[in-house]
Amino acid sequence: MPPCFDNAENVTIRQREKLVALLGRTDTGKTSTFNLMTGLSQPIGNRISSTTCQCFSSGNFIDTPGFGDTRGGDSSHLSLVDFFISLSSGIDILFYFIRYGAMNSTDLNLFLDIYKRILSIDAYENSCLVITDYSLENLEQVNIDESEQRQSLLKQLHHNDKYSYILDKFDNRVIFIDVSPTDHRRRELSKAVLTTCLNKFQPKQRFNCQNLQDAYRLIRRTKEMEERCFDYKHQIDQLTTENHHLTHLYEKQIRHCQDLEESYQHSTRQLEQIHEQTLLTIETNHILTIEQMKRQEIRIREEVKQVRQQLEQIEHEMERSVTFNVVSYIPLIHIITNIMELNTKRKITQRIRKLLHSKKKLM
Repeated sequence: MPPCFDNAENVTIRQREKLVALLGRTDTGKTSTFNLMTGLSQPIGNRISSTTCQCFSSGNFIDTPGFGDTRGGDSSHLSLVDFFISLSSGIDILFYFIRYGAMNSTDLNLFLDIYKRILSIDAYENSCLVITDYSLENLEQVNIDESEQRQSLLKQLHHNDKYSYILDKFDNRVIFIDVSPTDHRRRELSKAVLTTCLNKFQPKQRFNCQNLQDAYRLIRRTKEMEERCFDYKHQIDQLTTENHHLTHLYEKQIRHCQDLEESYQHSTRQLEQIHEQTLLTIETNHILTIEQMKRQEIRIREEVKQVRQQLEQIEHEMERSVTFNVVSYIPLIHIITNIMELNTKRKITQRIRKLLHSKKKLM
């Protein structure tokens, strides 16, 4: 968004009047001072956030957005640089505002950021330090050069590292004001102090705002990088979410594989148990069959032995007997039948043994 200010043409063509820009952190009294010097009633902040969102000018004074405003970020920097670049004639005086007794590391870093990243060190030659909210009674005395009270106060501030660094940059161009709306006398005294400073301060040349082109490009580039980083962060968050989802799926698949492995191992153990039981049953049956066959063999042997004895007895009787009638053939037929039966059983037994032996090999 381009900078917004009042009476831009009048601002850029004043050659004899000193053009003054008010800079500083959010709610350090810039707008209150602007109202005091111009007689306007611009809205002021509340020490939490700035109400000045864009550059505003009246007369030869320019009010700017407060730096460090969390609502604007680098947008306020870009708006200020845009405005300064539009002032082709440059700026005579830069009033940089800080609050009395409230200087901290953030204020110091912001000061360094403004003069190094936006204005450049050349701007020190055109700058005055305005310390606001000075509530002590000796307001008039501390603004008189060479007064003991001023020297004592400056010495006291120099003992603070943060104040000391800034004071060294401005030499003796330091003024103290109090623009509190409740004390009209101190406001008028502060106005007189500012007017005296403007009359006495004679910079060698105007601050060339065209030199801010580099700062403008740098801030714009920084903003683009921040936006790109934000996009990258968003992409990283998306990838992180997808990674969490894939990790969840991977863990789920791992658990499924583990369940399958446990199921496989369980099934394998069951099959091994069944196989062992089957082998045990077959072996037991085999042993029982062999024992039965052995008993049967013993019985057959006994029968064969008995048949042989009968045959021997028949032969002995035939030798003694001259005649041999037909009736004598009956026991012989019976004996022969038994022998044939025994031979058949023996063959069957041998075949069964061969089958059992082959089955045992297969197992």
